[in-house]
This record gives sequence, C-alpha cells and structure tokens, in this order.
Amino acid sequence: MARFVYRLQKVFELRERRKKEQEQRVVDAQKRVREVEVSIEEKKDEIRDVQKNMLASPHTLMAAHDSFLYHLNGQLDQLHGDLAQAKAVLDHERQLLIKAQADLEALVKHKEKAREEWLEEEKKLEMKRLDEVAGQRYFRAQLEKAEDDALEAILSEEEALDY
Repeated sequence: MARFVYRLQKVFELRERRKKEQEQRVVDAQKRVREVEVSIEEKKDEIRDVQKNMLASPHTLMAAHDSFLYHLNGQLDQLHGDLAQAKAVLDHERQLLIKAQADLEALVKHKEKAREEWLEEEKKLEMKRLDEVAGQRYFRAQLEKAEDDALEAILSEEEALDY
C-alpha cells in the first residue's frame, strides 16, 4: 500500500516553524516585561532607602537628597514607560502567535481531510482490484464449467454413438 504524501508538507513545516519562533518571541517579550518589573521594584526600593537615609542625614544634605530623589523618580517614570512599551510588544507578539496558531490549525485540518480523502481513494482502488480479481475468477470458473459441459456433451455423444 502506498504511503500518504501531503502535497503541502513544506508549507505545513514552515507554519510549524513560524509558530515555534513566535512562541519564542512571546517568551522573550514576557522576560522583558518581567525584567522591567524587577527594575521598577529595585528602583522603588532604592527610592525608599534614600528617603530613609534622608531622615537620618544632616539637614545640609537635604538639597542633594531632593535632587537625587528627583533623578530617581525620573528614572522610575522612564521604567514605567518602558514597562508600558514592553507590555504593548508582548500583546502584539501574542496576537501574532494566535494568528500563527490559527494558520497552523487550518493546515492541520486540511492535512487531516486530505489524508481521509487519500484513504477513501485507496479503499476504492483496493475494491476495484478485488472486483477485478473476483470478475476474472468468475469468468475463469464459467469458462471451465463451459469446457466441462462441452466435454461432457462430447462424451455423452460418443457414448450414444457407441451403442
């Protein structure tokens, strides 16, 4: 029996590869979001530490602490912007992953349908071969029966002539 060969196998493999690559991009985007979130927490901790140190330090350093806090808050705002951007990238990558999964799923269904059609065709061909073999056997059996009947007729005529 012949083996099923999917005619769009290269396209199928390409879509599988694209889906895996997109999954990796989503994982990378998730890592980036986590990294920015960790950076935000670290920056918040740093701001809290500076505020605690500010209370225990001499009043002459208050201006330096204030400018440093202003600088840290600016960095924190930048990190929040980075987080929003990283989340937007993550959402975009997830949408692309959903599309890649849908494309692959459509091709999987097409492949299954093509395989079912191929199996049906193989069954039809097998039935055709079996019908042909059965027809040949029947024809041979009829031919042998006709030969036997003819031989019997000849023998019975010979016997009739002998008497």
